[in-house]
Amino acid sequence: MQDDRPFSLPDPRVFRAQSSANAGPQVRALIDVATEALAAEVAVIAEKAEERLVDRIVEQLLAGDVGPIADALAAAPSLGALRLLARSLARAHVEAARRRHPAEGLAATVFALPVVIIAGSPNAVRVPGALPRIEEFVEVLKTHRALRGNQAFALGNALVSSAAFALERLPATLDWWRVDDVLGEPLALERAPMEVVANQEQVFLRFLIGRALAAPGVDLLSERDVGPWAMPFTQAFARQLGGGSLSLLAMARPPREPLAALYQGRVAQREVSLQLFVANALRKFRQSVGEPAAVISAHRTDAGGEVRLSLSNPFDERGAEGFRAELFPTDRAEAVAAEMRALLSECRVQDVTVLADVFPDVDPVTRLPLLFRADALENASMHALRLH
Repeated sequence: MQDDRPFSLPDPRVFRAQSSANAGPQVRALIDVATEALAAEVAVIAEKAEERLVDRIVEQLLAGDVGPIADALAAAPSLGALRLLARSLARAHVEAARRRHPAEGLAATVFALPVVIIAGSPNAVRVPGALPRIEEFVEVLKTHRALRGNQAFALGNALVSSAAFALERLPATLDWWRVDDVLGEPLALERAPMEVVANQEQVFLRFLIGRALAAPGVDLLSERDVGPWAMPFTQAFARQLGGGSLSLLAMARPPREPLAALYQGRVAQREVSLQLFVANALRKFRQSVGEPAAVISAHRTDAGGEVRLSLSNPFDERGAEGFRAELFPTDRAEAVAAEMRALLSECRVQDVTVLADVFPDVDPVTRLPLLFRADALENASMHALRLH
């Protein structure tokens, strides 16, 4: 049963209302338009402001100057502004590509297919960053009509990491939308092998990049469910890259526009990682000292912020077992905490505490990531950051 009791978890990231005051004019323009869109009380006005925001980001991408976009994301005055800037960047990425490569007849749809991979092996192993027989996966997607039945598409065999969608790389990716005479011409993609540590289950996130041809305006990426092709995809992945002592479980998510796929993939990887952590930690506690208690807390880091889950038992002196969930630009901290509480409820963990303060990244005494034991919370407030 899900725990629906109200709770308050602050967002640990830094948002300053005046953070853009000393920024350059291009950065201020992006933040001002985002703020205008959020403040609009009429939907039509908000939509027009968002369109202007997308247009400004498109201009920066076409010019190959992503500095103002990065600075605007870093200087967002509120969570709402940060989320809007991130969503607008995803839209602008596609729009910039289509402006650079306008359709003459058929239009190209570029998509990324997120794949969350659980890997385990008794020995350290390096899993290649490419699928040897990509045509098998193309056939799976075509047979099960993954792109609304479209058959005119090609899929690169490279397994690429999230780094492929880094902001500084986006201008170079605009050429992915170029319509070639031969659709299957390979894209210049960097392969990302997976280093599997011995005797440790790990969760990786990789993407397959593809291009499809369709009439302009046709949305090939409207499906939000992997449906009947999920299992054949998983089986083909294990056949091609697994085997022997190496265990691979690949779970695909629906194909999306590149940055939308990135956002979706990060969340999926975090969900699977959290489930794996909770399952393994609960097994250890219940087989040794009994039921654990959970603490959920928000932490400010150099990269932004995290929501952390710690599990502990007073009869276990090893400290707390911890999971660190990095907050991405599209995330809400409370939503991540709610996901943790829901999973704990499903796993019958009854003692769950959510701390209502923001805490630092590391313990000043141990210099290790700060985690809280449920039986030692009387001093938790001493660690809280003094926010102004």
